[in-house]
Amino acid sequence: MAEDILKVEHHPNYATITLNRPEKRNSLNEALLAAMDKACAEIENDKEIRAVILRGAGKSFSAGLDLAEANRLEAAHSPVNIERTFHRLAQLPVPTIAAVQGAALAGGCELALHCDLRVAAEDARIGMTVARVGLVVPYDFIRKLIEVIGTANTAQILYTAEPVTAERALAMGMVHEVVPNDKLDAAAIAWAEKVSSNAPLSLRTMKKSMRRSMSTANDTWHDDILEMARMVRVSKDAKEGIRAFLEKRKPVWRAE
Repeated sequence: MAEDILKVEHHPNYATITLNRPEKRNSLNEALLAAMDKACAEIENDKEIRAVILRGAGKSFSAGLDLAEANRLEAAHSPVNIERTFHRLAQLPVPTIAAVQGAALAGGCELALHCDLRVAAEDARIGMTVARVGLVVPYDFIRKLIEVIGTANTAQILYTAEPVTAERALAMGMVHEVVPNDKLDAAAIAWAEKVSSNAPLSLRTMKKSMRRSMSTANDTWHDDILEMARMVRVSKDAKEGIRAFLEKRKPVWRAE
């Protein structure tokens, strides 16, 4: 049930959204993305909410896309397409705060980046590991990485496919604060209370202004890159990468 896989709690002036698949390190499957989309839709029309905390239950924020559903979720015709869901999160009219602990990998990393503010626990490991399984980061997600941490840091994250520590993420500007693990929830709440104490119309207008100022990057022609990405997703290497991951072995790449 959606209520079990995603929890939404309302507090005075802010809401908390919790990814609730701890046994799967909160990997993003169809049901979880659909529940996130529904939660965002409800928040869009709630004038009482001035900030949102996004967190993961258990030891991880999110280990990324559930590879068992990767092909279906990355398809453009999917009703819960991951890019559209993340875009909706980014376009929420109020500031959003990601509370990141443990693994925030691939789609989990991007989920945090699509929030406006990020606070990390000391054990956080954040990265884009898709090259390890022969997949590719969507164009819009690469744009988001560059927007947040710049081209040099994006190159490190993408080409090495190695997660960075919380302290390195702080140095990159990927997160705003690093706190002890047991202080993460309190730190996220402090950010939410600080943000939501400000004038709601000011917050909404400033957020819209910031998003508008970055919007021209979306208009850059990239149909060729989308086609290249599609070819990667259906390649033999991609199938081998996912199979190797699920079988817990090293993939054998053939560049085909």
